[in-house]
Amino acid sequence: MRLTPAQRLVLYYMAFETVYHGRAWFTFEDIRAGTGLAVRTLRAALVALRSQGFVESFMVPGMGKKMLHRLRLEKILPEPELQGLYLVDYSGEKLTPDAISVISRAEVVLYTENVPVKKLEGLAKRLKPFKGEIPQASSVAVVFNSLLDWDKVAPLAAKARYICASSALDKAVGICLTCGEVDIDLKTIRIKTPGPDLANLLDKYELVGTLTVQGCGGGKAELAVLRKRS
Repeated sequence: MRLTPAQRLVLYYMAFETVYHGRAWFTFEDIRAGTGLAVRTLRAALVALRSQGFVESFMVPGMGKKMLHRLRLEKILPEPELQGLYLVDYSGEKLTPDAISVISRAEVVLYTENVPVKKLEGLAKRLKPFKGEIPQASSVAVVFNSLLDWDKVAPLAAKARYICASSALDKAVGICLTCGEVDIDLKTIRIKTPGPDLANLLDKYELVGTLTVQGCGGGKAELAVLRKRS
């Protein structure tokens, strides 16, 4: 399907903001400021993208004709149907592309009380609080905060795939956490060292030791292993 340059620009902008900044909803003004398109050009591009299924638009109650727009990421990056149980570790401020992919494709998304649920509302198909039980569904994602919620989700670890959703942790470790070649113990927190936040972390965590791990791309990272002070 052919897209005009304006339509492609809108998709590129919305995809970048969704994947790298965890943004789910956009106003018309947001998109216009981000793309630099003229009002008439942008309006025509959004109408076309909606008709082709790339964008969804919703009227904001009580705001006149003001609308919010959302990118249907699965239309741009089609992936196989999701199957199984996923533990999505959301202990940072932003969602990684892997986490967004799982959350947006899972049949049911559960969340613990320490997860910012507002960040999930624009992505999940069905969103429910996690109460210890997994519903019958082809795919379930449990979004939790590994710093605060590990005890609640630990019984699920043996049968779930672990997805690191924190961009901060991904950047700190600098390696692939989901390829199966790196063994991450969720009972400890491992941050690349040295780093500007290490001193603050040591106020609440004790340094257990260091280790070097290698990811699937061959890159190595020197990690500090920290354990929360009792």
